[in-house]
Amino acid sequence: MDDRTTLEALRLDLTRRRLLQTGFGGVLLLAFGAVLPSGCARYSPVERSLRFLTRKEFAVVTQAGVRILGLPDSARESLGGSIDGLLVDLPPTSQSQARLMLRVVEHGTILFDLKPRRFTRLTPVEQDAYLRGWMESTLGARRVIFRALKALAALGYYAQTASFAEIGYDGPWIGRIEATGRVAHEVPVDLATVLAARRAS
Repeated sequence: MDDRTTLEALRLDLTRRRLLQTGFGGVLLLAFGAVLPSGCARYSPVERSLRFLTRKEFAVVTQAGVRILGLPDSARESLGGSIDGLLVDLPPTSQSQARLMLRVVEHGTILFDLKPRRFTRLTPVEQDAYLRGWMESTLGARRVIFRALKALAALGYYAQTASFAEIGYDGPWIGRIEATGRVAHEVPVDLATVLAARRAS
């Protein structure tokens, strides 16, 4: 799946209609997300310049990404920068839903697990259990959000050249390796010659 196809799939998952199609759970999450705080005063500054994500959103998406993909914490900075670039290219409606998704994931610990601490304040073990709850939830809307979060993390990480060696990929061939055709093309024959041959036989 190329970047364009993956972004299109992500765009379809990050829509209000898609969440509402999941039933009451989607309505609940949209209502919950609408009243959540969007400020980021308590989140650490980010070293890189961000084009779309706030500090809060950067913290949530990178922490979720490293837990879902099993990456070291040192991968968070580059992962977040890559995801930030992906979200800039999404339509405005999908961008707003991405923001809502990240707020719900951050503060959903109160609603779903009755924990007083937000997602980024949980221990790694607690974060894994919390994300597993989203992945295996009986609420379709939670599973939709988890899939979108996982797609963001995977595309953000595996689009980086630093990840190529880990998966045995030596990089794009276009412009780097000469492609040679293996098809032996037949010599073209005009139609009159073909018809004459048929009449003769």
